[in-house]
Amino acid sequence: MTAEARRAVAIIGSGPSACYTAQALLKLRRDADVFMFERLPVPYGLIRYGVAPDHVGTKAVTRQFDRLFTRSGVRFLGNVEVGRDVDFEAVRGAFDATIVATGLHEDAQLQLPGFDHGRVIGAGQFMRILNQHPGDHVELPRLGGRVAVVGNGNVAIDVVRLLAKHENDFDGSDVHSPLLVAASGELQVIEVLGRAGVDDAKFTPSLLSELGRIDDASFEVFGVDADALSEHEGQSAQAAALAGLLSRAQPEHPRVTIRLRFGVAPVALAEDADGLRVSLAGPGVSETHAASTSTDPASIDVDSVITAVGFHRGDAHLLHALLGDEHDVFAAGWARRGPQGTIASSRAEGQTVAREVDGWLASAAPKSDADRKSLLAHLDESSVSFAEWSIIDEHEQQQAAPGRVRAKEQDTETLLRIARRRATMAQEPNPESNTPRINTPGSNT
Repeated sequence: MTAEARRAVAIIGSGPSACYTAQALLKLRRDADVFMFERLPVPYGLIRYGVAPDHVGTKAVTRQFDRLFTRSGVRFLGNVEVGRDVDFEAVRGAFDATIVATGLHEDAQLQLPGFDHGRVIGAGQFMRILNQHPGDHVELPRLGGRVAVVGNGNVAIDVVRLLAKHENDFDGSDVHSPLLVAASGELQVIEVLGRAGVDDAKFTPSLLSELGRIDDASFEVFGVDADALSEHEGQSAQAAALAGLLSRAQPEHPRVTIRLRFGVAPVALAEDADGLRVSLAGPGVSETHAASTSTDPASIDVDSVITAVGFHRGDAHLLHALLGDEHDVFAAGWARRGPQGTIASSRAEGQTVAREVDGWLASAAPKSDADRKSLLAHLDESSVSFAEWSIIDEHEQQQAAPGRVRAKEQDTETLLRIARRRATMAQEPNPESNTPRINTPGSNT
């Protein structure tokens, strides 16, 4: 097959949806060359910065994605933000098809009185800070002795687990312990506020059951009928998981108490002498007073709040392109379906997107490669290759503290210096290139 017959596809983003889509497309089209644009110097988006840092098994999917770049010839262009370093229309004009696969967006805000307080933080930002995202180069606030987690989906349960675990429970992960300990070291009570009843809660039962492995945590439940927790035909998986959690032996002197409240929602937040007072509403409110220090049965007292109520769709300039009638532009991941779904569901969706792209390429005439070569030449000096990311990856693993698998570098300039300095030292002299490149699509090397 001649080089002129090959088809070039751009993917904007390098998270799981981008990688699964590239994987599926390469199985459908042996003539496809895939170029993946990522605004950060490092790949894998949601997996690196959004997945709970103690879920090492979930993060291990990156080993599979590594092969896209090292064996399948996908070219990684890190440190390239479409819309900042190169115009979207320039990318679209240079490639036969363009896939927008951006994600990891901003937290949805509770539009309620008082929830713009400085001691309220979104779960997404909490996770990005803990995962040391370059865009969130700030310290976690001190959460105090009492924290409310608003929401009872998987993200909320992830937050609860990370807060409740002892430092020693994070062995084998990439959790940055000093950051988490400084924020949660005083924590004694976690109040989990869920609008839904237990049967309609969005958490995965296995994720709730995982909380039961925290030996020195005790659990209290409100807003659930006792009969709902007794084993019976038709019992929901969520109720069964909750019953299992409560059946475990409770520690005599718990380090942290986790109160799971169902059927309640915050309606306002106010600061008082005791910290923050969260006013509640909903069918489960009548049971809140039993475990509250507040004199108001429809409120609880806390020191800080973490909201886990969803995310906003971001990258408006890219999403706007998807609203047009351009048949050569496609969407994957959160750019396609909004901020929902799991990493596992991204695989099936990636196959769907790949089939759509394949159908388009089958009927569309190939574009000239002159514009593409010019665009790539323009980005060559500033972009980070997969070879350079591999140097960063090795550096982070070598710097890992005892019991950890890596120590992430958070500063973008530091990441770039590590990649460029060590890459220059390692590469053989090449008068035509200042940075190493491997497995470049369409190359004969």
